[in-house]
Amino acid sequence: MKLPLAALALMALPMAAQAEAPGVIKSVPQPVTVSAVSAARADAALPRPLVAAPAGWIDVAALPKAPTDSAGAATIQLLGDVQVRFARAGDTSYYASAWQIGTAHGLDGSALQVDWDPALETLTIHKYRILRGGQPIDLLGDGHAIKVIQREGGLENAMLDGRLTATLQPEDLRVGDVVELAYSIGMHDPAMAGHSEYVAGPSDGVNFGRFRVRMLWDKDKKMQWRVFPGILQPKLKQTALGTELVADVINGTAPLGPEGAPSRFKLVNAVEITEFGDWQGVSRTFAPLYAKAVALDPGSPVKAEAAKIAAQSQDPKRRAELALKLVQEQIRYLFLGMDDGGFVPATADQTWSRRFGDCKAKTVLLVALLNELGVPARPVLVNTKQGDLVAARLPTMEGFDHAIVEVQLGGKSYWLDGTRLGDASLDRLEAPNYTVGLPVIEAGSPLVAIVPDPLDRPTQVISLTLDSSRGIDVPTLASGEMRFHGRSGSDMRQTYSGYSQADRQRELRKLWRNTYDFVAPGKIVTADDPATGDFVVTMTGSAALDWTRDQGARWYEMDRSRVGWRFDIAREGELNPDAPYAFDYPDWWTYRETIILPYQGKGFRVQGGDVDQTVGDLYQFHRSVKQDGAKVVVEAETKAIAGELPAARASRARAEMTELASTGVYLRVPGDYEPTDAEKDQARREDEAEAAAAKDKTKGAGSAKGAAGDR
Repeated sequence: MKLPLAALALMALPMAAQAEAPGVIKSVPQPVTVSAVSAARADAALPRPLVAAPAGWIDVAALPKAPTDSAGAATIQLLGDVQVRFARAGDTSYYASAWQIGTAHGLDGSALQVDWDPALETLTIHKYRILRGGQPIDLLGDGHAIKVIQREGGLENAMLDGRLTATLQPEDLRVGDVVELAYSIGMHDPAMAGHSEYVAGPSDGVNFGRFRVRMLWDKDKKMQWRVFPGILQPKLKQTALGTELVADVINGTAPLGPEGAPSRFKLVNAVEITEFGDWQGVSRTFAPLYAKAVALDPGSPVKAEAAKIAAQSQDPKRRAELALKLVQEQIRYLFLGMDDGGFVPATADQTWSRRFGDCKAKTVLLVALLNELGVPARPVLVNTKQGDLVAARLPTMEGFDHAIVEVQLGGKSYWLDGTRLGDASLDRLEAPNYTVGLPVIEAGSPLVAIVPDPLDRPTQVISLTLDSSRGIDVPTLASGEMRFHGRSGSDMRQTYSGYSQADRQRELRKLWRNTYDFVAPGKIVTADDPATGDFVVTMTGSAALDWTRDQGARWYEMDRSRVGWRFDIAREGELNPDAPYAFDYPDWWTYRETIILPYQGKGFRVQGGDVDQTVGDLYQFHRSVKQDGAKVVVEAETKAIAGELPAARASRARAEMTELASTGVYLRVPGDYEPTDAEKDQARREDEAEAAAAKDKTKGAGSAKGAAGDR
């Protein structure tokens, strides 16, 4: 749904709506620009919303007063109202919002923009009007002015969701106007087997006149709920309509959550409710959807593909590797969220036939192949960015954004992802840091831990050699290698796999320049290391080293020789202030720079020493500095050993890392340095070129003077 009211939060998004772009539990809608709308497809044949009065169970709120301290705001949020009725036949959500345009900047974003999925939802618009001087101006009329468009905003990212947008641009909108919008969405998703779930609340930091969450259900719905820290204080009561859970705030501001914290601390100002009693129930609900999709037709060509793999090896591990290779390389990725694609995967046969599919489809195809090969495998649902939040939430179908495969061999779990590329060896697969996953099995399963083992080698090693043996003031020969291991290797391989040769070279040059901006890449070659599975990028080119001059002294700071960095621990939020700080884990990277000096390095001096320090039980920092005659080698390494830093230790850890980041490694040029022959030759050529340019300039000035005399 696209609303201009930032205070109105939405339900949790299912895998379809999240489009495997993880991260949203409580979404803040943003207005769509006119240019985006004009670029979309409008079609009179598309389903249209209804225009009708609200249903009888809806308690229509009166327009509240403006919140205090709202003067000067571009838009003043007056009302945010979310009401949901859960029923066995389907759920209905009612949204009402009102905002006043405070300044000219607030005129943007007041267009009607409401999204819905016509395959599973019906949209009814109740009100869209302007209040000016207390007088209403209806913008809907009979509803014919509403345009319906199908934008497919994720098309360029291989995502199709089939959602429609009802849009209407209001005319004669003025500063001081109050805009009111109200609509309902009825939803019935057969995949949920009659279960209900929801999460709602105001957007963090928003000041509003009134915000209400009201949820209703009949006695045949066994709902459980919880409230997250923040401004909402819901109360439960029994009414003629059934059970009601209501949180109603007048003239309030939703406090901010903690910055830089893990996901489980950042969901605040929200109420969640679910009919699922446990995660096993969620697993059992998904199970028939995946079982049906995994089942192969008697004459399925997937069976023939499995037979080819079986003929190559009897080893179940090798069979799993070949099946994964087939799915990764032969089925292109395309997210499909249309029709019943939100929770329901395409069948294995359908996916193989059309040779494309999303994460669910690829997972189903891989499980079908492995079943045929006698390799134990099961689908597992995960959240790629907010796994720790999933573990802290009530059971829900909508908490996941990705599907992978678990293969269990020899008492060990291997996590296979059909959407990646180049995972040639099960033994080299790293468990992803998803915290938890939900296996999809008929008997139901609780959440299972998915935690990576500590890395045994860096995921990224970048080496650069600068040959300055001909002198420090002449162009330097540069050569380098970028080596990406494990998941980093797969990500990089996938990033550059779709480019033409020319585009690939351009993007790889950009990669080197973004890493070392003084390097001019020449030839760049990529390769896969069969022994390690690494993705390797090698480069030869030139570099212009910036040797600093200061009062007769010269030096060069070795590139990327500093370890540590200045990270921000300031927090504006009032909620969960003692939450830990989140960092990427596992992570391990190394930068190695070699400089070959002129005159066999005689007289050159290295300033800056080794480092071997652990900060906050969070990162291990290592730096080694070596000089062997003409060769100076500096290696700087950073290894994450944990993903969270307790708030009580953050200040000290920041100070230690800041101190590390302030110290580099420098090459000092001898005070009696004499130019090399190459430097003398270059200086002579530069002098000759300068003299020739001056001569041409003088000659040109004389000719101009003569021409003036002729006139």
